Amino acid sequence: MIRVTFTTLVEFFKLMLTICFLRDTKNPLMGNPDDGIQSWKVIHRIISFDDVKLVKNTMNMKVNDVLLGMTQAGLSRYLTTKYDGYTMIQKKEILENIRFRGAVAINLRPTTNIEDLANMMAKGSKCRWGNFIGTIIFPLWIKSENDPLEYVRRAKATMDRKKISLEAFIFYGIIKFTMIFFGGKAVEAFGKRIFGNTSLAFSNVKGPDEEISLFGHPISYVAGSALVGSQALNIHFISYVNKIVINLAVDTTTIPDPHQLCDEIVEALRIIKSAVQEKRSHKMEV
Repeated sequence: MIRVTFTTLVEFFKLMLTICFLRDTKNPLMGNPDDGIQSWKVIHRIISFDDVKLVKNTMNMKVNDVLLGMTQAGLSRYLTTKYDGYTMIQKKEILENIRFRGAVAINLRPTTNIEDLANMMAKGSKCRWGNFIGTIIFPLWIKSENDPLEYVRRAKATMDRKKISLEAFIFYGIIKFTMIFFGGKAVEAFGKRIFGNTSLAFSNVKGPDEEISLFGHPISYVAGSALVGSQALNIHFISYVNKIVINLAVDTTTIPDPHQLCDEIVEALRIIKSAVQEKRSHKMEV
């Protein structure tokens, strides 16, 4: 209980600093909140869910930890290419000192099943419809790291700390309180502070475990994204059977080469997977 209280207070303090004035370091992926969104482009890549599960099971962590880890690695690889005129040592120092955070959406509902949904539709049910989503401010590990697995370890360590705190519930409570007593304009201003002071938005949605069809036509994959605030980069992962779809929505005036960014994230997973396989083979030999 003491640990939960202390962690919650620390994370709440960081949240309030972000709302008030604490902004990410200016970087090639961060838009200008005063300019608004000028030109959106949405792209996607499909990766193997089995590759993600391999890393997850070997390193004993959650799927979300792996996705955040590969995102950190991919963003680090991409940013390394964006500081032309600098030596590798200088680039490494820049990444070492960068403050790069994401607004990560958290589903606050417990896991539901068909019976739960049926109860929600029953007449007189006290179950609530609508969104029940909180947000946490997630500091991403943007470094030039030699060990690719360190990105995944860092993602897990940060997410474990976030899970202990009640930051997502507090965020939801602040939004609801502001909406009730101050109205939608105040909530909009609050959102602009959060999304304007961070570099990206991130979410991970679990999709169907079995293939589905629409009017007899089988669905190959599910891709979707969202335009969030004034951020120039929104990353959304959606699973479907044995696939995970990486969806990127970008402001092309800030990020003119979104395909390269997406490719770097995919390549990061390949490198992490290779490192995991090498680790497993080494263990077997020992």
